[in-house]
Amino acid sequence: MQKDLIFVIDDNRMNIQLLNSILSKENYNVISTLDSEKAYDIAVKEKPDLILLDIMMPKLDGFEVCKILKSRRETKYIPIIFLTARNDEEGVQKGFKLGAADYVTRPFNRAELLARIETHLSLKHNQERLLELERQSSILAMAVTANHEINQPLTVLSGNLFLLKESMSGHDLTDQQLKYMERMERAINKIKNILEKYRNADTIHFQDYAENTKMVVFEE
Repeated sequence: MQKDLIFVIDDNRMNIQLLNSILSKENYNVISTLDSEKAYDIAVKEKPDLILLDIMMPKLDGFEVCKILKSRRETKYIPIIFLTARNDEEGVQKGFKLGAADYVTRPFNRAELLARIETHLSLKHNQERLLELERQSSILAMAVTANHEINQPLTVLSGNLFLLKESMSGHDLTDQQLKYMERMERAINKIKNILEKYRNADTIHFQDYAENTKMVVFEE
């Protein structure tokens, strides 16, 4: 079973190979880059679940990369674990202030590294589930409100259409007039069916509607 995607950012090829070996044996998917300037673009494209970030790198150091990732909407919620030299308390404090979730010192202790990764992935997924439940709860509340607000004018439409048909009973109606009434009745019944489906919905999911737009679908 494949696990989450981990993005390693380190300018040392040997470090990347070591991390790739450790993580792959645990069935994690791993991507990496030696070029810190490409880190943001790769993160946006690949959407990793967690980032392992070296501090000491040329071009952009780990602090700058972390600052960029945490300032952008697409990457701000990806947990970052800094890879740091032992006894670098100042660097660790700076990393936390920039939004890093944790740090691991070199040389790596395999069990500690994996435990920290597992902890922060678990926290991330739990947070995502809570956000999803909160979002679904908000949507259900909106659906209930809409249902209530639509029902009243719909009842007026339905009742008046019935009264109109009753008042015209026995009159000679043209085919076109009968067709108009039938269309109105079908439209009213369709709205009633939609509202009924939303009232009895058990689950909600989202599906693509148009570019960068999704629609809510209620399932019975």
